[in-house]
Amino acid sequence: MRAELVFLYKFIYQAKFGEQGAEHELCWVYVGRSSDEVQPNTNEIADWRYVAPEDLDRELLQHPERFTPWLKLEWTRIRSEFREKVAAL
Repeated sequence: MRAELVFLYKFIYQAKFGEQGAEHELCWVYVGRSSDEVQPNTNEIADWRYVAPEDLDRELLQHPERFTPWLKLEWTRIRSEFREKVAAL
């Protein structure tokens, strides 16, 4: 899909995945909007779905094990510090 992206911020994180290993990454966070059809790279993404921000807030509280470590760490920041930038899209 194509979208004009707006840079929000970058961050470094480390997270362990039990017996599977760990990640130590530098991540850049961008937001954008597109009306294109989603066609994920299946080598990178097993599944996807649209989730409204309010629903994601609720799901993160009720089922945090379903989400990646970085999303659990950064979603609150995105929702608080960058709410207006995201809403402007």
